[in-house]
Amino acid sequence: MSIRLTPKLGVLLLALPILAACSGNSQRIRPLPPAPTGPVVNQPLGDPSAVTAQTPEAPPPPPFDSQTDGGMQEPQQMAALPPAQETPTKESVLGQWALAGPGDSCQLFVTLTGWTGGYRASTRGCSSPELTSVGAWSIEGNLVVLKDNEGNPVARLAKAGATQYNGRLDLGGTVSMSR
Repeated sequence: MSIRLTPKLGVLLLALPILAACSGNSQRIRPLPPAPTGPVVNQPLGDPSAVTAQTPEAPPPPPFDSQTDGGMQEPQQMAALPPAQETPTKESVLGQWALAGPGDSCQLFVTLTGWTGGYRASTRGCSSPELTSVGAWSIEGNLVVLKDNEGNPVARLAKAGATQYNGRLDLGGTVSMSR
């Protein structure tokens, strides 16, 4: 007696192990959150030969602090960023970086996936709230700007060498990324 293998039976025999393997993982796999969307803006592009250094916008006001009498922290004086050696390119920023901030050292991953405020970025191993909030990045003038998931600036860094960027956190303190 022989069993005849039809195409339908063959597909079924191949699909059963795959379905069995996938069914046990449904509790462990969480879907990714949807990518933020915003309105599409149609504007003419500027002349690329007339690139000028942009002055970064003023940092947001400091957060509330319940330990002070007025409820607001005193604004911190921020030192000027070091002058950038050259304008960074998206391609030169892509990849993995060592990120160092006040009392913190972790990893930064930078991609070209579109995200709120620029492109997708993520950190691993950070303990400070500022560095863990990094979810996006962009290039603004001569600066690499790290942003949170809502597109708010977290840090601004200027190129200090082929594999080094130094700058300031918007809430105060220095930050650097290096390879």
